[in-house]
Amino acid sequence: MAVAQRRPILALCLAGTVLCLLPGQGFVGSPAGRLSSSRVVARVGAEYQERQSPRDADLPFDAAAATGDTVDVSFKKRPFGILRYTPGNGDKGAMVQEVIGKSRYPGDPQGQGFAAGVKGGWVVKTINGQDVQTEDFNTVMDLLDDEVADPRFSKSVALAIEKQGGRKAQPAEAPIAITYATIPGYAWKGEVLGADWEPAHR
Repeated sequence: MAVAQRRPILALCLAGTVLCLLPGQGFVGSPAGRLSSSRVVARVGAEYQERQSPRDADLPFDAAAATGDTVDVSFKKRPFGILRYTPGNGDKGAMVQEVIGKSRYPGDPQGQGFAAGVKGGWVVKTINGQDVQTEDFNTVMDLLDDEVADPRFSKSVALAIEKQGGRKAQPAEAPIAITYATIPGYAWKGEVLGADWEPAHR
């Protein structure tokens, strides 16, 4: 009788062992090796808009119209803490859309934009003294090299760069001096990220 009772238990143990060894399976049926939500610099430009899709609040703009007040900011390292940029009409120029709303600790790279007071609606005017205000959007993004993306995008970025025949420009040397300009009369309608914002909220 004792032997008969042990057989079902043994069968259950063996079945559980097999499930644990199956590729892609972990405990509680969750995929093993699931990608974390951490963010890494992704080397950007190519197909940036496919990865950082436009929002309903994004309003069209002409980069050449950014003739208003300017602000100079120096970034010591990448990433800058700017989550998303959008191109102007004709895919010319780049406008800041979303800035991480906090600095987690002194010297936090992803808090640089917040600490410097960078705001949505500002157009990138110059990078290390080079006028990029009406430059091709992908070129501006390659110079900035500032995308903060999910690690799973790294392969798609590499394929996109290969597809377009290489980078449009090499990353600007750090520290990076950027001049932003405003567009007189332009009403930016984007999202201001608060201090409680986390990457998982996207």
